Amino acid sequence: MDRQRGISGAFMGWWRPGRRRRARRTGRAADRVAARIADAGSRAGDGPRPDFRARLRADLMKAHAAERGPVAEPPAERPEPRRRPSLLVRLRPLAVFSVLLGVMFATGARAYDSVPGDLLYPLKRAAEATVLRLAVSDAELARREMTAARQRAAEAATLAGAEGPDRDRLITQALDDMARTTRSALGRVKPRGDKPDKEVGRFAREQRTMVEPILPKLDQENRDKATKYLTYIDTFSTPVQ
Repeated sequence: MDRQRGISGAFMGWWRPGRRRRARRTGRAADRVAARIADAGSRAGDGPRPDFRARLRADLMKAHAAERGPVAEPPAERPEPRRRPSLLVRLRPLAVFSVLLGVMFATGARAYDSVPGDLLYPLKRAAEATVLRLAVSDAELARREMTAARQRAAEAATLAGAEGPDRDRLITQALDDMARTTRSALGRVKPRGDKPDKEVGRFAREQRTMVEPILPKLDQENRDKATKYLTYIDTFSTPVQ
């Protein structure tokens, strides 16, 4: 019995140092594993990374949508029917255009009949100047200037039958413009040998018919102007055939 105890004690004495060494090695290995886990945790942070969370959330939403099935879209709103404008609204542009056209026509007619001293007379003379500038030849310009001279004669006749403080001054203006335009027109007419131009002769006769009757209604100064004008155009007059 004592011998067995001695053997057992000797065996235990031999085993205990090895056991202590293995325990120390096991403890050191556990410490290394714990350190690695702690290091991995410090690198990963307190939780999953943001991109991992985003992917996980997207996957979960897709799975949830697949379980619920397709969501029915709300019915589209029906567009309200477009109202057709009323007849009055549709005819409004035409009415405005017609009114403007009527106003322009009335203004043009009033301007054409205006005489020196009227409000629309400058508009008449501006339109006349434009017509003269658009002539393409001397012959065409001469015909248009003769038309303008006829207008001045008609204006002088209208003023001679009117009353007003500026009557004589306005008649003088009309006679001076008539004489200047007539000389310019007849100076552009090319003579045709010894025969006078028929158009010029007709113009001279018409001017005498217009100016001669107003001589008694004019003051002395304007009468002298009108008489001198008639003497000048008589040189271009031709007998009626």
